[in-house]
Amino acid sequence: MFKEETKGFYRNLGMKNIEARESPSMAEGETYWKSLWGEEAQYNEGAECIRRELQRKVSYIVWMPIKITEITLYLCKAHNWKSPGSDQIQNYWPKAFPATHSHITKNFNEIIEESEKAPDWLTTGITYLVPKSGDSKEVRTYRPIITTMYKTLTGIIAKRISTNWEEQSLLPVEQKECRPGSKSCKDQLMISKAIYEDCRRRNKNLV
Repeated sequence: MFKEETKGFYRNLGMKNIEARESPSMAEGETYWKSLWGEEAQYNEGAECIRRELQRKVSYIVWMPIKITEITLYLCKAHNWKSPGSDQIQNYWPKAFPATHSHITKNFNEIIEESEKAPDWLTTGITYLVPKSGDSKEVRTYRPIITTMYKTLTGIIAKRISTNWEEQSLLPVEQKECRPGSKSCKDQLMISKAIYEDCRRRNKNLV
């Protein structure tokens, strides 16, 4: 398991096996995920943070067609045997057959230009009934698995966005979420712990 899924190996160390005694119904799962992905989110367009950012001189991303090198680079970093989506294609196979990369690139660019060309299977996920916590009936403990191709496409787009953020310093230094390589909450907790230990050792007052 260590070779096939290193993260899963470390995650399972010392963990107790969770027995799924009772699982949620399909209707409950559909209702939960539809509320997250199927409904348009509402936000305050007049918020101060939005108004402030709109006043900044920010250069927007000039979208260029996806390159074969981007496909190859993303797949090189992907884990070989991650659970596949509805297409049942694991990362190993497109990685092992680089001759397919030009065809993948062509199709991705066509989908971006004309979204109606995207096949249904591309955005269809599978929910594996493996509970993440002790309450196996709670629908929020299950996660959908998206297809390899969908993760590749969105991964390339996310990489371009994060690069633009970094180049223009759009994220404050204390912002850990949405940063590549950041453990978000874990990073913040470690920083808080370091500050606390330093204050305790030097008898400092945080107030």
